[in-house]
Amino acid sequence: MNKIAAALALPDTQACLATLHTLASAISMAEVRLDLMETFDLPRLIAEAPCPLIITCRPPREGGRFTGSEAERLDILAQAMDVGCAYVDCEWDSISVLAERRRSATQIIASRHWTDSTPADVWPTYEALRGQADVVKLVGLAARPIDTLPIFHFLRRATSPVIGMAMGQAGQLTRLLAPCFPQSLLTYAAPSAAAITAPGQLSVREMTETYHVDLLGPHTAVHLHFCATDASAQAVLEQNRRDGSGEAIGLPLLVAHEEAAPLAEGLRACLPRLIITADPALAEKL
Repeated sequence: MNKIAAALALPDTQACLATLHTLASAISMAEVRLDLMETFDLPRLIAEAPCPLIITCRPPREGGRFTGSEAERLDILAQAMDVGCAYVDCEWDSISVLAERRRSATQIIASRHWTDSTPADVWPTYEALRGQADVVKLVGLAARPIDTLPIFHFLRRATSPVIGMAMGQAGQLTRLLAPCFPQSLLTYAAPSAAAITAPGQLSVREMTETYHVDLLGPHTAVHLHFCATDASAQAVLEQNRRDGSGEAIGLPLLVAHEEAAPLAEGLRACLPRLIITADPALAEKL
């Protein structure tokens, strides 16, 4: 049931392995960002990891920091497949280079990132990529909660394994609720609050102890409370921290008055086991 993947951006192989062994009981897999590492030993990393690994080497055009050539970067991903990692994450515009390796035991994730916004409709991108990889990963940036709706629609409609989220504080809801969708492969978390690799990312400890995301699945009932104040949101969060069983999750969401009605309508279309309540200041909008 646990769909939490730790996102690692550590300096070397030893640091990655030490962190993975610390987190192993709380996660199901981990993403290793080779482009953020100073040195790495792929055979050792993959052989000694206590959980399945997603190997990623992100180029600058998709928000990464790999400074070598494109050929060098893709060769690193090919090496990871040869060594037998569980997944490699390859960008949408270079996925064809790895297509001939689809017969490998390693599964390929085709990913696309929109780092400045989220398109109004990401479904055409999913349709274009799902035949080229085992998993399609689509990530946008949410400036406000209503920007998460294209990601939720994508997660709801997907007919093959997917990863979907919206970065940013306003997009955290997608990270928390991704495990509630049957085709969602995972949701990412940082090893600690000080080690995030993307805006809006939560730590493994927050995901498990505050939100109990490790217990969530398609069976989970979602109780979403639209909040007008930070104090209201904190009260809802504390209640969820105490209750967490995996059968239901209670989440606060700070919402502007003008967004409440369209956001509620959109979320209800995506989450069949959703109950929305609101502070008195927002209740008339629902």
